[in-house]
Amino acid sequence: MDIRQLERFVEVASLGSVNRAAETLAVSQPSLSRSLQMLEESLGAPLFTRGARGVELTPHGIELLPRARLILAERDRAVEAVRAGAGQGRETLHIGTDAAFAMQRLPRALAALARSHPRVQVQVREGPLGALLDALREGAVRLVFGARGPYVDLEGLAFETLAMESAGVIMRADHPLAGQARVGLADLAQERWIVPDHPALVAGWREMFARAELTEPPIALRTSSLHVVKGCLLEGPFVSLGDRSSFAAEIGSGQLVSLDLGLARYERPTGLFTRPEGRLSPSEHALVAALREA
Repeated sequence: MDIRQLERFVEVASLGSVNRAAETLAVSQPSLSRSLQMLEESLGAPLFTRGARGVELTPHGIELLPRARLILAERDRAVEAVRAGAGQGRETLHIGTDAAFAMQRLPRALAALARSHPRVQVQVREGPLGALLDALREGAVRLVFGARGPYVDLEGLAFETLAMESAGVIMRADHPLAGQARVGLADLAQERWIVPDHPALVAGWREMFARAELTEPPIALRTSSLHVVKGCLLEGPFVSLGDRSSFAAEIGSGQLVSLDLGLARYERPTGLFTRPEGRLSPSEHALVAALREA
């Protein structure tokens, strides 16, 4: 097994076609097929099944694919790091973040990194945490920042808590309930709810009403977009359950308010996901240090 065979295996697996992969790699189809055959022989297991619509991964191929991607990603990082150290290029940090972290701690840390490591380029991928953690396992990103809820799969990963996020009921500052001295869940049962499309928050929202023996109100909007949640809260008569830090700017400016309602049990840690066997570069260490201070 060699690097070229792994490169060709990953390309075929990604495209689902030997012919299309051969075109992309600018090699002949027989040459590519021979490389795949040699890889299968060296591993002692079939990696693909062939059919009229192309090729599909066998269970052995499914097992190999993320590991092959990780090997290739680490190869690329090693080449880049050596060239950057020799003054022949720039190091690029590949990181992932969820929306809330991207809007709060990360900008301050990136500004600090730009001052301390001006030649380092940072590539940020924002998206659902599950997809980001898969990218971390495969080496597409080196660090992931986000909240660790009860449904997060940590297999093969390590997590460092940087802060605890607390949940609150978020609404416009001029909402009729915002000015009341005492607000209970019964007052919120008739409101138009926006529920973030996150398993932990949805479960917490439902449990909140169940524990109070109240009928669960209908959900007016369910979305994974923090921007949509904020926009709707600012424009309409909605309320939502969310992490206070995600709305810190709007709460600080007086546009939104957060009601506690005894939601301390819905706290969740937010922080850094890494691969335990991954060795961080000096610039990655600097970014993590800046985040710890942010």
